[in-house]
Amino acid sequence: MQMIRQIIFSFCLLALAGSLCAQEEAQETVPAADATQLLREAGQLFTEVQDLAVELEIARQPPSRDQLLVLVSLRPDERFELEAVQVKIDDNFAAFHEYSAAEIKALAEGGAHRLLLTQLPAGRHELVARWIGKARKAKEEEVVREVRWAFRSGETRRVVELELSQDEEQPFPKFSLREWN
Repeated sequence: MQMIRQIIFSFCLLALAGSLCAQEEAQETVPAADATQLLREAGQLFTEVQDLAVELEIARQPPSRDQLLVLVSLRPDERFELEAVQVKIDDNFAAFHEYSAAEIKALAEGGAHRLLLTQLPAGRHELVARWIGKARKAKEEEVVREVRWAFRSGETRRVVELELSQDEEQPFPKFSLREWN
């Protein structure tokens, strides 16, 4: 990309120098106003060519297949009060969000929170999601639930939903990870 910019800049300078040399050879004196206008136009031309080079470089890039999008959703459950969600990828911290009461209400009404959108190198990865909150039956003790998911990036864009939902058969709600295709 740097080389393309240098070539374009050199081309613009050569065009400007050639134009000035042609005017000098014609034995005409160029008024200062004309030279200023010519330099201004050359600068505008250079800017336009540079913008086109950037657009060309972006257009030549293949579509992103190494993106990971992580969403958080929840269905209301009186047994667990969500406080935060943390995500690690390959044992590296990737995202953390503490939820306010208004955010919890929006999630309970069917909303989803975009927790993470990141690019990953192609290959195998492991995502670890942790839900942090309080269990009503645990007498205000903090509860942490964890889900692990191994996946491969570089094949397709991955969209994952971390869901907290009701499960009447268990003392705690259900913590799950669902991949959207």
